[in-house]
Amino acid sequence: MKHTRTARALVCLLALAMLLSLSANALATEDGPLTPYAEPVTITWAVQASAVQQFIDGDTYDDNVWSRLIKDKLNIDVEVAFSADTSTDAYNNKMNILLASGEFPDIIRFSNRTFFKQAIDAGYIQPLDEVFEKYATDAVKQYRIDYADAFEGATVDGKLYAFPYMNDNFHQAPFLWIRQDWLDNLNAVAPTTVEEMVELARRFTFEDPDQNGENDTYGFGLAGAVVQSNYGTLLGLAGAYGVPGYGNSGVFFRGEDGKITFAYLQPGMKEALALVRDMYAEGLIDPEFTAEDVASMESDVATGRIGMMYHMNWGTWHPFNYSYQQTGVITKPYPIPTKEGYEPKLGINSNQVGDLFMISSACKNPEAAIKILNLYEQVAISSPNPEDFKTYWANEQYRLCPMYIGIPTENFAPILHKALAAGSSEGLTGTVLEYYNYVVGFEDGTLAKDTNAYGTWGQMYIDGYGGSMKIALDYKDKGWLYTNIMANEMPEIWVQNSSVLGDLVDTAFVDIITGVKPIESFDTFVEEWLAAGGQQTLDEMEVLYPAR
Repeated sequence: MKHTRTARALVCLLALAMLLSLSANALATEDGPLTPYAEPVTITWAVQASAVQQFIDGDTYDDNVWSRLIKDKLNIDVEVAFSADTSTDAYNNKMNILLASGEFPDIIRFSNRTFFKQAIDAGYIQPLDEVFEKYATDAVKQYRIDYADAFEGATVDGKLYAFPYMNDNFHQAPFLWIRQDWLDNLNAVAPTTVEEMVELARRFTFEDPDQNGENDTYGFGLAGAVVQSNYGTLLGLAGAYGVPGYGNSGVFFRGEDGKITFAYLQPGMKEALALVRDMYAEGLIDPEFTAEDVASMESDVATGRIGMMYHMNWGTWHPFNYSYQQTGVITKPYPIPTKEGYEPKLGINSNQVGDLFMISSACKNPEAAIKILNLYEQVAISSPNPEDFKTYWANEQYRLCPMYIGIPTENFAPILHKALAAGSSEGLTGTVLEYYNYVVGFEDGTLAKDTNAYGTWGQMYIDGYGGSMKIALDYKDKGWLYTNIMANEMPEIWVQNSSVLGDLVDTAFVDIITGVKPIESFDTFVEEWLAAGGQQTLDEMEVLYPAR
């Protein structure tokens, strides 16, 4: 009898153990893409601090709508490892320190492919294939299909080492942005040729376009980094002379002889520099432009010192939102003025190249980063509640999420243009519906003071034409866009020497514009660039990217 009771007890214990085991396994398998942690998990991240960041109701990088939502929904504590300014060299310098120390936060965002590959080689970041496949929602996984080229740019030796910021880079092309009030005050029209642009710059400088009775304006805005991919650039002018530039690292493309060449070596660049040199000598450009950086140019825009400048497609979001907020001034984008005898060439990056969200190899919970990504997609992109979009995306709030999806908004442009032309939002959902409401609200005045509405209107609608996105689509249709041949694969000599070559570009161009060196020194610059690793880069590019 005793043995029977013992046996029964053992059977019961075994059954209980099996039940507990099954329950434990069930709980383990329930861990899914948006399952909160039973115990708090901490994720650290590197903040790309920016002057455009807006904080609502006293929020900070440490405590904001996203950090609170992530804690509430996923039980993840988000901590800032460090923040560094992206408008200066601060963030780049911090990345170099990380490479030297190996002390990476859990999540970092950076676009530099040299850094990316060096971090992989050093074992500082981890491959994501397994954790992405297991934890990403179907909606997030779909991006790997829809933007395969962007994911290819985040892949090394067949392994996915980062989540890419989605790219469809036709929108990177430059535009000429002009203050509408100055045009109206002078009874002028937007220029369509380079010569007309120079004449308008002259009038904006000497004919008191702001009507304050003082000679305190400059017709043409130029930054110290003269070929930066931002406002105050020469990229639009260079493009008119057949030079498809993009930043001081330029663009590699095939010339008429079928061989790969470098944008800033082209004869048209010399012509463009000669023109800007004359504009500078005439006083159409601030004589202190070499000290102009992003922050100081923002001030110039806000205080009404500059009448026009070349910039990318997001001008009504930044920096022309400053002048609009302060005085209601509308600054509009126009197609680049062209130069007779030249076919316009506007440089854009390969879709393989863009910002990457990387996860440190020391991160104990890499799946937490993917869960944050899933939450972002669910709330900021797919939510049927328009308030979610306004709370978690608008007013630059999306930047406060440690890992997010940068959907190419330009992909919505054709859909939005069609809906606006029809005057109906029927069938629109999510982000594109919010864009529609912003444009309509700005047009009818109900959202006239909303900077999100102004930004969207400038990109998507202006005067019923379609804004900067429509201009970019026109560029594309005309065949003016030249995609940089250099993508994810780079010659080793370029990896080693690209910063030196970029410095050569900046220094040579500024010296020519300011008259420190004669225009003939451009030929010397070409020789120096080729000798400093440029020619070897071109030779190796032919091997990496053979003609098809």
